[in-house]
Amino acid sequence: MQLVLTAQFQRDVRALAPEDRPRVFELLLALPQLMGQPHLHSGLGLRKLHPRGIFEARLGLGLRLLFAFGSNTATLIRIATHEEVKHYLKSL
Repeated sequence: MQLVLTAQFQRDVRALAPEDRPRVFELLLALPQLMGQPHLHSGLGLRKLHPRGIFEARLGLGLRLLFAFGSNTATLIRIATHEEVKHYLKSL
């Protein structure tokens, strides 16, 4: 699977506290397997948020990873709070 990092995603990662960054990396490593096996991701809160193929996965209590999933590509959109996710979805 190919990962595409948006500029916003890159800014969000740089803004994270150093102790939060390993969780992002671990989730990115697991993402290809999780998308193919829906029952393995129940602990990550992986779910489809929008008909355009926008998904979210939990990075802890307060943060979500937003991404779009294509044929063999995951476009990493944002790392955001619940409120920021709602705002992003309204902008689509």
